[in-house]
Amino acid sequence: MEFLKKVLERIKPSEEENKKIKELANKIIDIIKKHSPNNVVDVLFLGSSARNTNLKGSYDIDIFILFDKSTSIDELENIGLELGKKAIEMLNGRYEINYASHPYVRGYIDNYKIDIVPCYKIDFGEKIISAVDRTPLHHKFLINKLNENLCDEVRLLKAFLKSLGLYGSDVKTKGFSGYLCELLIIYYGSFLNLLKDAKNWKKKKVIILDDIYEMYGNVKLPEFNEPLVVYDPVDINRNVAAALSLENYCKFIFYSNQFLENPSEEFFNNYIKKVEENLNNREKGKEIILKIVREKLSDDIIYPQLEKLTKAINKIIENHEFRILRSKCWLDDEFCYIYWEFLVYELPNVKLREGPDIFKKERVKKFVNKYDKIFIKNCKVYAFTERKYKNIEELLNDIINKKIPLPKIKNIDISKGYIYGIK
Repeated sequence: MEFLKKVLERIKPSEEENKKIKELANKIIDIIKKHSPNNVVDVLFLGSSARNTNLKGSYDIDIFILFDKSTSIDELENIGLELGKKAIEMLNGRYEINYASHPYVRGYIDNYKIDIVPCYKIDFGEKIISAVDRTPLHHKFLINKLNENLCDEVRLLKAFLKSLGLYGSDVKTKGFSGYLCELLIIYYGSFLNLLKDAKNWKKKKVIILDDIYEMYGNVKLPEFNEPLVVYDPVDINRNVAAALSLENYCKFIFYSNQFLENPSEEFFNNYIKKVEENLNNREKGKEIILKIVREKLSDDIIYPQLEKLTKAINKIIENHEFRILRSKCWLDDEFCYIYWEFLVYELPNVKLREGPDIFKKERVKKFVNKYDKIFIKNCKVYAFTERKYKNIEELLNDIINKKIPLPKIKNIDISKGYIYGIK
């Protein structure tokens, strides 16, 4: 597939681009080292930019401050944040405090996004103290495995996944992390080899790198429930693909097959947008959006709650016999959004209520006393009743006004929402 060479030329950063990234990373490291106390063991430039697996136009720089294990978690956080803030300030950037397993500094200098993360220095086989302690070990493992050819294959995989909307392990994307991409290419040897195998994956796929047996011996590996299992060579008790949703796992299998059936450069050019445009180019049902003022918290906190809210509302909608064709949710800086397309959004006034079978005398008696328009079908008692909600907007308005109870949803106040129809 000669066009892959053309794709690679387009997605691979220039030497000058990588040089500037490394120069800025070194400046940050020098500042941090200069102001670090004795319990800071090392400061490292990690991530895809450091390993030469980054995509063109990706200006992310990951700096890790490694502390001695004797440091308390409070001290690690406080010193780490102060060092990160000082480095960004001295380079005339701006910063914010973000949260993962513990707080870290995210800085912005020109077009560059810099994450400065404190962690503990541990060796292979040692128990982690915080989740990010593995990252330096991931880097150490990968740089001993990757070469220039494999790095380019990683880039092709990342670009393919990004075009399909499957790249990223955040709570919103639920896709493939950069580290997972690197391990998959190391295991399969190339982008095409991965796709050729992936098109035949079943409901569950387990991948064990040969290095795991070399490093850990014939050890019993834990079982995981996720559809794709890739054992972390740094920590065999962790599934690197844990964030990948079943839906996105299935999408990857499907599009791997589609690509191999009809190879095309289109699969690397925001292909998911073409898919959405094709889906939208049709006669649609009733479309409605619920728009809710959002709290000023990070997307990683809000988005899982928005998904939970969407599922809860969908259950209420379906219980009231309105039929959903599609639903989705998303965020921007000010609002949460839930979108629905309905096959059935208006219903007749009459509703059929199913009762007990006629042999259950006491239950039949209660049912008959409650309803008056009674008939028998398949040895069961049925009644015609009046439907409370004949239109989907009536139902949604009562949900917004909290007249219908919802499960407790943190950080989203549905009463701050309103609905509007598109069609």
